[in-house]
Amino acid sequence: MLDRHSFGFWSWIAKRAFRAVFEGVDPSAAAKDIHDTFREREVAAYIHVPFCTGTCLFCPYVRFPIQSREEISKYVEALKREIAIYGDILRDLGLKVIDVHMGGGTPSLLTGRQIRGILTCLAEYFDAEPKVAIEANPEDLADESRVFDLVDGGVAEVSLGVQSFNPKTLKSLGRRHSVEDSLKSIENLRRAGVEYINIDLMYMAPGQTYDEWIEDLRVAAEQDVDEITCYPTLITEFSIGYKLIRSGRLRQPDKQTFKRMVYAAEDLLSSSGFEPVEIYGYSRKRGWKYVTVNYEMEGPLIAFGCGGIGFTGGYEYQNVCSVPEYNSATLEGRLPIAGARYVDEIEGAIRYAVSRLFICRQLDLAEFNSKFRKDFGKLVGKTGFGKALKILKLLGYIKESGGKIELTRKGLFTAHKICWAFVLNVPCRMVEKFLREPWPEKVAIP
Repeated sequence: MLDRHSFGFWSWIAKRAFRAVFEGVDPSAAAKDIHDTFREREVAAYIHVPFCTGTCLFCPYVRFPIQSREEISKYVEALKREIAIYGDILRDLGLKVIDVHMGGGTPSLLTGRQIRGILTCLAEYFDAEPKVAIEANPEDLADESRVFDLVDGGVAEVSLGVQSFNPKTLKSLGRRHSVEDSLKSIENLRRAGVEYINIDLMYMAPGQTYDEWIEDLRVAAEQDVDEITCYPTLITEFSIGYKLIRSGRLRQPDKQTFKRMVYAAEDLLSSSGFEPVEIYGYSRKRGWKYVTVNYEMEGPLIAFGCGGIGFTGGYEYQNVCSVPEYNSATLEGRLPIAGARYVDEIEGAIRYAVSRLFICRQLDLAEFNSKFRKDFGKLVGKTGFGKALKILKLLGYIKESGGKIELTRKGLFTAHKICWAFVLNVPCRMVEKFLREPWPEKVAIP
């Protein structure tokens, strides 16, 4: 199964190269650290909405079953309080929020009015535009009136969790929507005037065949969408489907099929008018992609909400992963940070380079040198990462020309292994460990 141990050498590297310790913090000290470590004035904002109507079998995120609409209303007010706290802390920096994303959980459970209220609060404190990109479930958007309500609230981009156009695959993933819900949602989003639509697809689902994956890609390419993002089904130990895979009651395709599925997406979508913009993302709109991972890796990113993870560029923090504790903290006027750590210049540079090269497919050395005000070779060339790049270049997985280091077709599958080994061993482990206890003294990753 595709768990955190299954990527061989790259799992071994992820467990050692990205070791980190998050420590409990005093909110006032954390406020100063956040203030003092912002290195840029244009920032992104991420808002986590942890509520779901159910739990998918392999969900690796901070999520909780919704109990009532009142629970959501209280949470939205807590979000506004947290935004105001940060607004006061960072007021003198003149930060401008240039991108706002809502993830979850299920942000599409919010009403347009609730989203508008959050955006108005962001605009008040951070000069943000009153629009947002959200993740959504098809079953929430199959009702046309719901979609128009969200657009009226400021939703401009939507990443729709289609996952598959095959009923059997949807069932194996524990999804609650139907194929018809997905098709209707796409139609409704276009009719309502959403600017950009991304759909997520999942492969390596239990029981899924290579031919079924090909058919999913073909159907997806026929839809009126701007981007298609393809994710493997990752297995975390805290997902409810873990025991089903571990016991053999459900089985994922083998690793050779995994590789074939990666290259199938590359070839079929590239030949259907979609440009590769990430190792897993393919866009019809030149210059646009649904951006979330880049901000998490590179910063600067202010994260709001229960379970949010922020990164200033020099300081990374994890918000408490309990809704009641999150609400209480904001009511008391304190930052709801459960753990934080400093990120030094070398790690920041490596995070940026990994994001650009192994996720976005290309590292522009001039852009790197400008961002870090140091030469790439001098800053990271002698590190273990720099040495690994030389080996990957010799193997033909990357190439350098014109001041850029680029991923090759041969290196695409290796990039996937690097990416998913990191995801499973770092952010997924953070979620797993911070879900165990609201306010731990110390959390070691992985």
